[in-house]
Amino acid sequence: MTSEQFPYLLFLKMYRSDLQNEATAYIESIPDLTAIEKRQFHLISISFLQFLANQMKQQQVNLEALQYWVRVHQHGLPVDKSNYFPIAIEHVLRTVLDSIDHSNKEAILATHEEVMNQSMRSFMQLLEKPIATLELTKASLKQLDAFSIELIQLNGTEDLPLLLVKAEEIFQFKRCIFYSYNPWLNEFSGVIGTELPKVQRMQGNIEIEPVFTLKKPIFLKDPAPYVQQVAIDLFGLSSVIFIPIEYEQQLFGWISFDQMGETFDCDNEKLFLLEQAGKRLGMYLARKQLRNHLNHRMQLSEKEYTILYLLAEGYKNKEIANVLFLSEFTVRDYVQRLMDKLQANNRTQIISTAFRMGLVE
Repeated sequence: MTSEQFPYLLFLKMYRSDLQNEATAYIESIPDLTAIEKRQFHLISISFLQFLANQMKQQQVNLEALQYWVRVHQHGLPVDKSNYFPIAIEHVLRTVLDSIDHSNKEAILATHEEVMNQSMRSFMQLLEKPIATLELTKASLKQLDAFSIELIQLNGTEDLPLLLVKAEEIFQFKRCIFYSYNPWLNEFSGVIGTELPKVQRMQGNIEIEPVFTLKKPIFLKDPAPYVQQVAIDLFGLSSVIFIPIEYEQQLFGWISFDQMGETFDCDNEKLFLLEQAGKRLGMYLARKQLRNHLNHRMQLSEKEYTILYLLAEGYKNKEIANVLFLSEFTVRDYVQRLMDKLQANNRTQIISTAFRMGLVE
């Protein structure tokens, strides 16, 4: 990348809000995109503009950082319609530049063309050898078989902490953390891992977290700016891998692997291996979910379970009182009982804990 990109990056920083609004409007106007595809293009366009605006501090676009951005978002672009992405972004830039009659318009557009061409080249290179087409070597298959044996021997979500320790040993990482997913709140939260108090501080909405938004395996040699800075500082993160845990389109959460501050490399075979391990862990959690659901249901009265379900559906205390013909004071008492039984500090934690325990689905 050239070093004469500051005017371009400054423009993106100053007019990011206008650019994002224009991007949303333009993408909605493309008739060839489905509603889901429009949502994908909207998210990736907003992320791209934000990424470039954040590069202004360095006064130029870091090529390695751009390649990481493409890797993180490669699954967000429908391959057969990926050409709409550069078209949309260029249209947005031209529209905003024209609206403010920018004096440096042509130079900004020329710089943008250079950046976008590099982005699309990186995207096409990733398509040349997609992870899904890889085959595991004997060594990798041996690791996967060892992990499968642990899944068979261990017994339910209560053994998940031990299972993460086994995953560290088998796949040769120093740290493995499990983040649960709450589909009602669309949030993630740290649940299990070394230095548990730190792990449990990690939470947020997945819409603003690139590593969680796309729900795909991701390797980041440098986690900034794709991971919260608080997480990087808290865990001393350098390189890190995120693997989604799901089964039959039900997302349970993610596990991350890292070497406690040491930088490392991860080729496509290793990422594919960990993706397969994540799928088997998803099957394991799905298989045990019903049993956990029944066990924990026995700890709640029918009324408590009903109120828990309504909380998970987003009902407020007054609304619960109305539909169950109870007083708000009685509902408040039930909510407090749920907090005590689930060891939660607030309504959000009640729902998050209940989901992890299999009480609600």
